[in-house]
Amino acid sequence: MKRILLCGLVAAALPAGARALRAQTTDTERAAAPEVVAAVDSLEARLKPQELAKRIVGHKDADRDRILQSVEQLWNGGLQAASDWIAQHPEVGFEEFRAVDTLTKLAQAHGFTVQTGTAGLKTAFVGNWDAPAGADGPMLGVILEYDALRGTQGAFHGDQHNAQGPVGLAAAFAIADYMKEKNLHGRVRVFGTPAEEVGPPSKTAMLEAGAFQGTDIIVRSHSTNETGYDRAGFGVCCMNINEVKYTFTGRPAHQLDAWNGRNALEAAVHFYTSVDGLRSSWRHETSIQGIIPEGGAAPNVVPDRAVVDYYIRFPDEVYLEHIDSMMAAAARGAAEATGTSVQISNYGRYRDGVTLGTLEELKHAFEVALGAPAIVAQPGRPSGYEETGVVSRAIPGVGVTVYSSSAAGHSYVKAEDALKPIGHTGFLFDAKVEAAILYTFLTDAKFRDAVQAEHKTLAGLLDQYIADLHKAYAKEVGTAAGR
Repeated sequence: MKRILLCGLVAAALPAGARALRAQTTDTERAAAPEVVAAVDSLEARLKPQELAKRIVGHKDADRDRILQSVEQLWNGGLQAASDWIAQHPEVGFEEFRAVDTLTKLAQAHGFTVQTGTAGLKTAFVGNWDAPAGADGPMLGVILEYDALRGTQGAFHGDQHNAQGPVGLAAAFAIADYMKEKNLHGRVRVFGTPAEEVGPPSKTAMLEAGAFQGTDIIVRSHSTNETGYDRAGFGVCCMNINEVKYTFTGRPAHQLDAWNGRNALEAAVHFYTSVDGLRSSWRHETSIQGIIPEGGAAPNVVPDRAVVDYYIRFPDEVYLEHIDSMMAAAARGAAEATGTSVQISNYGRYRDGVTLGTLEELKHAFEVALGAPAIVAQPGRPSGYEETGVVSRAIPGVGVTVYSSSAAGHSYVKAEDALKPIGHTGFLFDAKVEAAILYTFLTDAKFRDAVQAEHKTLAGLLDQYIADLHKAYAKEVGTAAGR
């Protein structure tokens, strides 16, 4: 799912010019929670994540270098080939059986115990590796993804999810081998999370089922057009999404006496048009994309069923619910106007999460030190490691995003790049940075403490921030909703 950096937390302790760059997008957001923003600024000033990252990365570490060499050997020794194979055999969400079979066999061959069907999802799995010295150390988590996009020409890896599984395995295997060699305590977990592009969100289901319980840190990767990193704060990149289907039901009739029927497609078109007419009533950060996947079976039969499927996005979840309620009212109005009925199904809810400066700065420092391509010098706004946002509220984590294509996201060209040197190079950097972060968290107690302290504070402030947004939007949302 494409990353669109929209808004973030202001850093009041910075000079005025820098503060302007770091401010939130809208006046409402800037004014909503000054105490929360000040608390975040104070935390970051105390932790000094940039200085911490420079100290860690600047320190020569022979063990870390050997782990990175191991990652490269693993990647070139078969994991790149696995990435290519998955790219050439794309499977859409909740149908990734061959990809799961490939990844789980690789994990089992490296000593991981694999359990499939996690959270009742047939293509979800968890791979467990406990250090022979003892499992009473940090639990290091790695998220693996593998679903392809749905397209009019069939499934395709236009977001390069084919690589995320092999990339994560390269990092996990290298760390496990190191822990075994050094007789270190701890655990490594790989989480096979299906259907990143299809709702409902599998990671939320897995979280609620306890799959991530006990995990101390999570890393993941994702394709990108630049090697970027984000500021600390609450995730507001793009992943506050409501996935909603509106099913209109009418009555069939012959084309020649259509007045005997009730046209569900006309209701759907009225609704679709109404949504376009509402766009000027919403804040400009609103992003809504919809399709009409069902609109009848034959031109000479009045359609008695039509479906409209929308992804509704907004930078914060409070105003998002306001948009959702207005769209529901528009759907009911279209149904009433056409003599049909409508059933509204919120089948997926994604929520942004918590972005940690400690992990983002460390990621960036490693990318610079390793010579990753297309590095962006300034941090973007918080992203909560993307659609893993709900998990990031519970568990510290970071998404590694090294440049792997210059093509647009969700495009056929981007799928082609996954099989070319531009993709292979970016994926290898992803794996190395993931492994370097996990190694640091495992072996540097001071860094581990800083990550945990930052996450605890930010996660604790999130509820207050949301409550403040409710107050800030109260007049606007209440008036628009007719209350």
